Amino acid sequence: MKGITLLLVMALVTQPLPKVASNLPPQIRIAAIFDENQDEKHELAFKYGVERVNKDPSILPGKRLIPQVIKVPSGNSFIAEMETCKLLPQGVAAIFGPQSQASADHIRSIVDSVEIPFIDTRWNYQPSARKMGQQQAEYSINLHPDVEALGQAYVDLIERYDWDTITILYENNDSMARLKKIFDRTAEEINGNSFRIITKKLIHHEIKGYREILREVYASKATNIILDCERESIPEILKQAQQVGLVSEEYFYLVTSLDAHTINMEDFKHGGTNFTAFRLVDANEPEVQNVISSIVKSEINRGRIIEFQDGNLDTDTALIYDGVMLFALALHELSRIQNIDIVPLDCNGKMSWDHGSSMINYMKLGEFTGLSDKVSFDTEGLRTDFSLDVLELQETGLETIGTWSAPLGLNMSRVAEIAAIFNPSNIMANKTFVVTLIQNPPYTMLKEETRKLVGNDRFEGFAIDLMSEIAKVLRFNVTFKLVDDGRYGSVDEHGNWDGMIQEVLIGAENGGADFAVADLSVTSVRAQAVDFSMPWMNLGISIIFIKPRRAPPSFLSFLSPFTTEVWIYTGLSYVLVSVVLYILAQFCPQEWNNPLPCIEEPEELENQFSMANSFWFTIGTFLQQGCDVAPIAISTRLLGGMWFFFAMIMVASYTANLAAFLTVETLEKPIDSAEDLAGQTEIKYGVLEGGSTESFFRNAELEPFKTMWKFMDLHRSEVMVTSNGEGLQKVEDTDGKYAYLMESASIQYIIERNCKLTQIGGNLDNKGYGIPMKHGSPYKSLIDSAILELQEGGVLHNLKTKWWKQKRGGGACVDGGGGEGSVAELGLPNCAGVFIVTVVGCLIATVQAFVELLVGAKYSSDELGTSWFSEIREELRFAFKCHGTTKKVRKILLKNESSSEDGGDEQGGNESHSNSNHSTEEEDPYPQSHHSKFNPIHVEHSPASSHSNHTKSPTDGSSYYGDNGVNDSRMKSLSSGQRSPSNHYGRTGGNPFESDH
Repeated sequence: MKGITLLLVMALVTQPLPKVASNLPPQIRIAAIFDENQDEKHELAFKYGVERVNKDPSILPGKRLIPQVIKVPSGNSFIAEMETCKLLPQGVAAIFGPQSQASADHIRSIVDSVEIPFIDTRWNYQPSARKMGQQQAEYSINLHPDVEALGQAYVDLIERYDWDTITILYENNDSMARLKKIFDRTAEEINGNSFRIITKKLIHHEIKGYREILREVYASKATNIILDCERESIPEILKQAQQVGLVSEEYFYLVTSLDAHTINMEDFKHGGTNFTAFRLVDANEPEVQNVISSIVKSEINRGRIIEFQDGNLDTDTALIYDGVMLFALALHELSRIQNIDIVPLDCNGKMSWDHGSSMINYMKLGEFTGLSDKVSFDTEGLRTDFSLDVLELQETGLETIGTWSAPLGLNMSRVAEIAAIFNPSNIMANKTFVVTLIQNPPYTMLKEETRKLVGNDRFEGFAIDLMSEIAKVLRFNVTFKLVDDGRYGSVDEHGNWDGMIQEVLIGAENGGADFAVADLSVTSVRAQAVDFSMPWMNLGISIIFIKPRRAPPSFLSFLSPFTTEVWIYTGLSYVLVSVVLYILAQFCPQEWNNPLPCIEEPEELENQFSMANSFWFTIGTFLQQGCDVAPIAISTRLLGGMWFFFAMIMVASYTANLAAFLTVETLEKPIDSAEDLAGQTEIKYGVLEGGSTESFFRNAELEPFKTMWKFMDLHRSEVMVTSNGEGLQKVEDTDGKYAYLMESASIQYIIERNCKLTQIGGNLDNKGYGIPMKHGSPYKSLIDSAILELQEGGVLHNLKTKWWKQKRGGGACVDGGGGEGSVAELGLPNCAGVFIVTVVGCLIATVQAFVELLVGAKYSSDELGTSWFSEIREELRFAFKCHGTTKKVRKILLKNESSSEDGGDEQGGNESHSNSNHSTEEEDPYPQSHHSKFNPIHVEHSPASSHSNHTKSPTDGSSYYGDNGVNDSRMKSLSSGQRSPSNHYGRTGGNPFESDH
């Protein structure tokens, strides 16, 4: 067939295949399921494609395709499933899908289960499996160009036109997939502000149509618009855009539909608006004209008239025709190497078509030239290699101005003309423009000079320098004047403007001005009256409040380096190590030592690690003060070493953090954000009455701004002010009971000079200051480019630093850092807690000492036979002498000693006692008096031993004196639980050489 060329790439082309006799049935049924409201040209293209195949002897000779068309309600997947299940028993070789997504997806899932090719011509929203990790339908093929490749064509055109801000008008969520490449471009930009996207959903109102959304676009002053919608909606949208003023010579449209060439654009081609679109099907190709002519003649012969707009063929119609050709050519090639049977199937999925897999592979490997130019597919079955024509609306209609292809990209035939459109010559050069100002620091101020100044020399400030820099870039002259009424510009109920906006509207020729430069916010109301340049400063509403005060230091600030949890675990570690040390010392023989080095074979061994000494050892080493006891055994030394390591780390960490906690100032901040303001009532807050800030809160629909407005409106007389100066004075006078909301740029200027105030939180909204000019001004693009150049060159940043931080008292509140005295001295409040702990410790020790004195006096009174109060009195009398380091030992008066002193002969008493214990005295090297006073058996049971030393016998536990037979009254007295005086006063075991006298 003329114009149709088949180039099948076979995987087995290197191996010669034996020729197999074709065993195709004489009639091959293919079905098309269309929506009831689908364009009738789609059905005609399907039937005409089958007819062309049947008439071509080079394709499927002797065989005939039987077309079957079924129509289902749009989007009704249930009926679509029923009709598909009715088709399968009839034996079909392929099914063409409808345009509605719900029905098409349902049919695709059915034919996948029975392995019948499904041919789709809709927008292909299925991303490649390479990028999404998902498997596509195995038996489906889509002839529509891949959506990602089309997206790249849109991006290439945007970059060629040098659009930095675009507004996207979209109809449904499918646009997000079609325009994904454009959205991805914003993420690729290093500077997020260099490419901006504004999206508006086209919502159709029953009466207003799309006009409400289009008015919003008009108010935003967007000029570069991407229109993404169905072809049927384009005429209505463009007509209503024309009605609201969006169709004029300053607007540029990119229409994403591939069928824009089939729309009647007669009403728009004389307005100067630039409409650009892409086209897949070239109606000038002979094959396309031949198909259109044949369809029209065929319908005329049937008594019907079918129209093609300006002889153009829409994309879907062409793709359906190409789909029929693709199927026939693939079936023809497959039949040359396989015997193909077409069998009845059903929806149960128990049977499938044996040749379905081979058939779909041949279709994906096929390559031919059809109505939509070259038809081929990549390894994922996606149509990524295709060509598009770039169309532009001119007075003669849509004309081709370039081409786009996947491998070559965009090729424009009139690049120079396009560049001229977006880069006009400097029409402002050598002209003089009047600029109106309003006096407000630091934007516009009168110079502080002793001599009289005239003209532009009178003024200085950020706005003056800004306009002078713009004039320098664009090479024009400027004349400054103050606004006559001293107002920024507001509109009354009759629509009349005042202030700077009014002077711009009347123009310099009528006593007004060409431009205005001031801290003039760009608002939607003002934008309806004038055009604004791009913002030269971005800002928002913020909170100015009294500067936070220093918080009073805590008495327990020395505990701050560690959390409560760490302190608790440290205390538990101290107790645990002390107890473990005590237990280990009891186990280890090396810790039991001779308490009397003079005796080679002692009766008892002593352990220095009593419970009290264990706790004393751990606390002493933890505080790095040392201790009078030290471990001897390896196990106790190992435990001590681990405790030393723990103490070193904890003390070092504590010391390092303590310096920071004691020297760093803690500030009291009652509020940190707008949410904090809205959540309390103690601190009042307000705004400038009648200003744009009040308007922001009045119209706010989000929290906490709605709550804040209710509060301000309720307390209007208390919180609203008539000027920013009044609001700032109120903040200072109330001393933390009032917060003022104003523009952040002004706040930054104020806090550089007034050290009592500070900014709280970030900006509550985003807005900008722009330069107003008349609607339709030819200077807007030039002013924008100059501002952009100043931003990129850092000029605007330098100007802000100059007027905010340097001139007119700027930098007065910069905190000095470094040098001598940069660290604040510690006062008594910072260290008071340490003194308190010391004093409390002294008091506790004093109480403990007094308790010990009482207990000791009690034991002494019991042993000496005196009264408790007399012992207390004696101890206090000695303590209050406050001199001497020695104290005499008070001894027990025994009965026999008392009787000899009163009237008996001491010698006789001694002899009597000696005679009664003769055998014992020969074996005992020590006098009896020492047996009675220093019996070591009673030492380890003494409850008042000051050192609490532990002793044990080195033998099997019997006393050294256990077999000496001593049974006099003194020994019996001590054995019954009495204490010797030496034990009470801390002498463990006594001196064996001490005499009674």
